[in-house]
Amino acid sequence: MKDIKGHFLNEALFSEITGINYITYDRLRADAYTTGYIRMEKKNSEFFQIPYGKTDKNYYILGGYAYGNLKYPISRNELLHNISSDEIYADVITEEGEQFPAVAIRSYGKGTVFYVNLPLGYLKAYSDDFILRTFLRTFLFKVVKIPHLQNTRDGKGGLVINWHIDSSIDWKSIPFMLEKEYLRKGIDYSFHITAGDFRDKPGDSLGFDACGKGRSFTETLLNYGIIGSHGGWAHNWFPGNVQNGNFGKKEIYEYIKKNNECLESITGYKMIEYAAPNGVHPQPVTTEALEELGFLAYYYTGDTGSAPNRTFLDGKMVSEKVFAFPILTFEKFASLLEMKQAGKTEDEVKRWFIETLDYIVKNRTVRLIYSHPYDIPLYPDAFKSFLDYAEQLRATDNIEIKSMSYFAEFLNRFLKTKFTFKREGRKLIAVLKNPEGLDGITVAIPKKNHKKPTSADISIQEDEDYYYISIKGNLNEKNIYVDAL
Repeated sequence: MKDIKGHFLNEALFSEITGINYITYDRLRADAYTTGYIRMEKKNSEFFQIPYGKTDKNYYILGGYAYGNLKYPISRNELLHNISSDEIYADVITEEGEQFPAVAIRSYGKGTVFYVNLPLGYLKAYSDDFILRTFLRTFLFKVVKIPHLQNTRDGKGGLVINWHIDSSIDWKSIPFMLEKEYLRKGIDYSFHITAGDFRDKPGDSLGFDACGKGRSFTETLLNYGIIGSHGGWAHNWFPGNVQNGNFGKKEIYEYIKKNNECLESITGYKMIEYAAPNGVHPQPVTTEALEELGFLAYYYTGDTGSAPNRTFLDGKMVSEKVFAFPILTFEKFASLLEMKQAGKTEDEVKRWFIETLDYIVKNRTVRLIYSHPYDIPLYPDAFKSFLDYAEQLRATDNIEIKSMSYFAEFLNRFLKTKFTFKREGRKLIAVLKNPEGLDGITVAIPKKNHKKPTSADISIQEDEDYYYISIKGNLNEKNIYVDAL
């Protein structure tokens, strides 16, 4: 960084308030920047809303699905005399073992300063949404505690259980799920089906054959959630052709459409949810095809561990209309089969399931987990315990367990909400407008300085920091008045 005369600065402009000098080029030149791994102790990772399983046993934050630890670009910064160790929440460790502060929060004057030694915007722009999202949520909502809208219906957390139905093996696994009560009324699963009659190559008869031998199983699943499309007709053949360059956007569109048409002839409704077989979802062409076909949401292996979002690639939003639902992983593993291959025990997997539910409830956020029906026998007790606990939380109105499209439809409406917060005398007023209705839209009001409001057309939840005020009824406009303490 240079001054107006073109001279390199000896110290960063905001060093005084951050307590960290993050411009060291004058001294280090090319060594002023490097790469490293983020490490955050358990207490701090919980504070920063890092899901259980997103850090390894040494407290390093894991980056991507299947990749594990990722190196991030960072500054070789230096601590100044006016910052204490208590104000540093995470470090970056380089491959050479050097340690630099990664995250700091400190008071300055009447305000609070937040410093992160990572290019957060760049990461978001290239399919790594999680760190930017969780760090900003923590600072704005847990540290500063600003009034805000919750991006979940009625301010509650939500879970998507996404089953991938790949091939004829599921003719046995679906009856098993029914017999052992892994399919339960009241939980709306997202079932994504590869509908064709072959799997690896035409004529192998290994496909699920949704419009033939697999039709009765598809009809059974209709009673337990929403059917979506899992790729283009053949589970391994389709992504293989995409990867080797035989299929471009035209073929991707055509075979997903073919898959849709079979499933729609059974369900009687349009396919609006999608999952890429083997995770092969080249951006942006696949999502462009999905948007043209009218999809609302898709399972995504980018932005790992994050909430549903409109993902970016190469600095551009991929789609304004179709939401990416990133998978939540246990370390670098997503499906039960992957966990088994990694040697995870039943107790370890059970703990991950339970911690995931608690995380969703506590942080009032939405996450997606996925596996295959034929994976369940690998961890039968862990998955049963997970469903039992999920039903308990749902029965006490602490969580919604719904399909991918349910949450996507809400987010589409949520984004149309125009809102302002203003003060008049000793009142805080939230002004909300939405042409498609405000039902379920939720305002979070800090408890520290405000009284609990009352009104006939709202419901209120609360935790230690906020009142969560949810609007009831299909109003298009609503003012919420909150008195100061």
